[in-house]
Amino acid sequence: MVRFLPLYVQNNIKSLLKSGHPYSSIIERVLGVKKSTISDYKRRWFPNMRPLNSGRKSEITATTKSYIRRSVITGKLKTGKDVQRYLCDIGCVIGYSACLKLLKSMGFQARIKKHKPFLEAIHMKKRLTWANDHKD
Repeated sequence: MVRFLPLYVQNNIKSLLKSGHPYSSIIERVLGVKKSTISDYKRRWFPNMRPLNSGRKSEITATTKSYIRRSVITGKLKTGKDVQRYLCDIGCVIGYSACLKLLKSMGFQARIKKHKPFLEAIHMKKRLTWANDHKD
């Protein structure tokens, strides 16, 4: 059977939830209470309350995203590497693949350019003759 909290503790939790404190601060203020207990009471007392913003915060702000979008459209930033260099310059260090995902989330089709070997016509002929000589 579930043990109920004393009434003064419940009132304390209720007032902290109403004032919008996150679970971590409630756990620090009310000793011996787990996160699951707080969420149960919150669901019971405030069924229509909007959940708190959860998850990892984005390193790239909305203004930076809009600047990148505008720069890509105008042609100031042309490739994913250019966007990555710009982000490193302003202090947001992210990898190349994360930069491509960022561009994709903005609606741009960023893709990795296929590698083409640097061969001239002379090199192609030499390779073909060598391959024909060493066929069998």
